[in-house]
Amino acid sequence: MSQINYSRYKYTPDEMNEEDFLARFAVRNEIVESIFSDLKTSDYSVANQNYLIIGQRGQGKTTLLRKLQLDVKNDATLSTFLLPVKFAEEQYQIRSLCRLWEEVSEYLQVIYPEIFPTISDDMEVHYDDEDYELKCFDLLDKAIRAQSKKLLLLIDNIDELLEKLSKKEQHRLREILLSSSTLRIVGGSTKMIEQHFDYSSPFYQFFKIIKLKGLSFEESKHFLLAIAKEDQKERITFVLEKTPERVETLRRLTGGVPRTLVMLFDIFLDEEGNAFDDLLKILDEATPLYKHRMDDLPAQLQDIVHTIAMNWDGMFTSEIAKKTKLESKAVSSQLKQLEKYEIVESEPAGKNKIYKIRERFFNIWYLMRYGRKKERQRVEWLVKFFVSWYSQEELENRAKSLIDKMKNGNVKAPFAHLMTEALSYAGLELVTEHILKQTAKECLEKQNSELSKELSESDIELIGKARSLKDENKIQEAFNILKQSKRDSKMILAYMGNFSRLLYDDTNAEKYYKQAIEKGDKVTCSFLASLYLAERVKRKDALSYAQKGYEFEQNDYNTFVFAMILLWSENFQKSYIVFEKYLESVEVEKEQDTLARWYLSLLISKGQLYQAKKFMEMPEYNLKERYKPLWYALMKLMTKEFPYEYEKMGNELSESVEEFLAYIELDKERYKI
Repeated sequence: MSQINYSRYKYTPDEMNEEDFLARFAVRNEIVESIFSDLKTSDYSVANQNYLIIGQRGQGKTTLLRKLQLDVKNDATLSTFLLPVKFAEEQYQIRSLCRLWEEVSEYLQVIYPEIFPTISDDMEVHYDDEDYELKCFDLLDKAIRAQSKKLLLLIDNIDELLEKLSKKEQHRLREILLSSSTLRIVGGSTKMIEQHFDYSSPFYQFFKIIKLKGLSFEESKHFLLAIAKEDQKERITFVLEKTPERVETLRRLTGGVPRTLVMLFDIFLDEEGNAFDDLLKILDEATPLYKHRMDDLPAQLQDIVHTIAMNWDGMFTSEIAKKTKLESKAVSSQLKQLEKYEIVESEPAGKNKIYKIRERFFNIWYLMRYGRKKERQRVEWLVKFFVSWYSQEELENRAKSLIDKMKNGNVKAPFAHLMTEALSYAGLELVTEHILKQTAKECLEKQNSELSKELSESDIELIGKARSLKDENKIQEAFNILKQSKRDSKMILAYMGNFSRLLYDDTNAEKYYKQAIEKGDKVTCSFLASLYLAERVKRKDALSYAQKGYEFEQNDYNTFVFAMILLWSENFQKSYIVFEKYLESVEVEKEQDTLARWYLSLLISKGQLYQAKKFMEMPEYNLKERYKPLWYALMKLMTKEFPYEYEKMGNELSESVEEFLAYIELDKERYKI
């Protein structure tokens, strides 16, 4: 049984032994080589270039600084005179420039006692002097020169250090770095130092900026191989050779952020589903990383990130402005900042841009932490992960694995409930979903968990209830039962499209319908019409029966069937009028109405693209939001007219969109006149 190796991603690079650290260093080599080459070729008789490495938390700034430290230490030439002084990631005690020199001297006295046996002690003698900072640097400078040495200060989170210094101290430090050949700095920061762009600031365009981006596909492969243990290398090599697309999925999910790649490493290798059971723990472990990322942002940027994250799909600036109630110009300016921080990414859309959260796993974490807590939304974050990560076959395997574990009593109640609901929403086969729900119910009841009452019914259970109601001749109620299914999958769409066969499972359905109509049961007219619609036969008869049912009672069901068969018959204008009446009168929860989606799909297959777009954009019905895959399928068909709308789609929807497009193509032939 595989276990999540939490120590692998809890580590800080400074705590690893040198051999292990160097063995794992597999990416960003060109950055290290560029800086290191400069270090080797610089003229150390004069002041030299200082560097600032910028990247969001987890991008590897601390790792790069340690690699430079070790490369300098291990270089035959540089090690004779250049002393790398690497600060810990957090330096809360450095609140002034004199404290910086004190920390450097303490480091030198501890690490190089044979060269600087009293340098820190010598500074303390002058502690009460008014010009203490000047004397501190003077002592440090003279001690370094006396030993013919130079200092390389490697300072992570240097932006925080500079912000603690007074304006006078900032100017003083800048003068030292410009005039002294004793030291140079390579710093790391999660954000661009604002002073770099402020002409009046001491550090205006002072540092040479190196910006870290997410790892590429090839870099991700090298990185995964580097962090693997010996007993994992064969497995990961197999995955890389046979299913390289999984690497790309992982890279996109994490935004290529190394620390997040490490977090998800065990899930990437997992074959049996054991490591996946700890996804919740992984998300919890990610909380400090991601919470820091949010806490580092000003309030207005936090609001914008929240808006984009909760939407999941890409958004235009105007859409973000509307949600946040901010002016578009202000939002546009803030989005540029978020792009610099690599929290969002944009895609061109003519003169505008579409913005998404760059690291999708961060977006998943955000949905988990701050998503709404009702019904499907409780597990929406996990559904997003499933859809992004697994193929249909893999989802089936995960569900079957969970079934076995629940039968063996190895799953705690909250996890059983959460996973069962999420897998169900992600789109399982009908039978698998039913067995999963039944097993989960038994598992929860054995644990006396109240969650057993919250578990949603399987689609097979709903179909069974509908059949029982059919036997009692409660046809309308039977149909409404089917509409209770909350799953957004092609299987449910197919079942709703063929609901007559679900309600009447024998070959004599048509005969029974006609017998009922002959006895004066006009309610059944629409059911016979719908049977013809589902079977795609006797279109003229279907239209006649549908009209009779509609004229008898304009309830939701009769109205829908009439609108559909009018559409099938290409009586478009009348169909539009009837369908809008259906939308106006439908009483079930709109989120559960899959029939409207069926109508829109057929409308598109009939080539009525602009009308489909018109219906979906009517604000009172929210069809565009409710049927996202269908909306993006429509936008793909209308790319010429609306070239940028399709680009807003999240990658996780691509498979569903292609399924709808295939379904639409099929209906062109199946429902032609």
